Amino acid sequence: MYKRLSIVALLAVALIVAPAAAAPSPTPGDAALQFITNLPDGFRSIAPAALKTRLDAGEKPFLLDVREPNETAAGVIAGAVVIPIRSLAANMGKIPTVKEAEIIAICQSGLRSSYVAMALVMNGYTNARTMSLGMREWYAQNWPVVK
Repeated sequence: MYKRLSIVALLAVALIVAPAAAAPSPTPGDAALQFITNLPDGFRSIAPAALKTRLDAGEKPFLLDVREPNETAAGVIAGAVVIPIRSLAANMGKIPTVKEAEIIAICQSGLRSSYVAMALVMNGYTNARTMSLGMREWYAQNWPVVK
């Protein structure tokens, strides 16, 4: 598992630092966001619409909002626990200790939350995922939030 992850990480780094071809390449951040946005369903991600359907059906996965206070001021999904990504390591006691717990990380676009999901998996969590497209999509659909 770690060997495969290391190979994938090396390939990702190689692609980011490789010389550009004839066409201009996107910035590394844009490329990463595009990659994460297009992850297939079930690949450590959940689409906002699928999460909304599950929440409406009464399911209660652990929602971990890793945005900063200036971002969460616009509202969070009901029941989400807000722990800004920069303080996550110091607040691990606020997330489930059961490694099989379903944890859905949420940020504004899906980028930071994918980092968090990956870090959780690397720390033994077996059911950590990111909400692809993030709160940007949730807000665009005008779905409910709490402030």
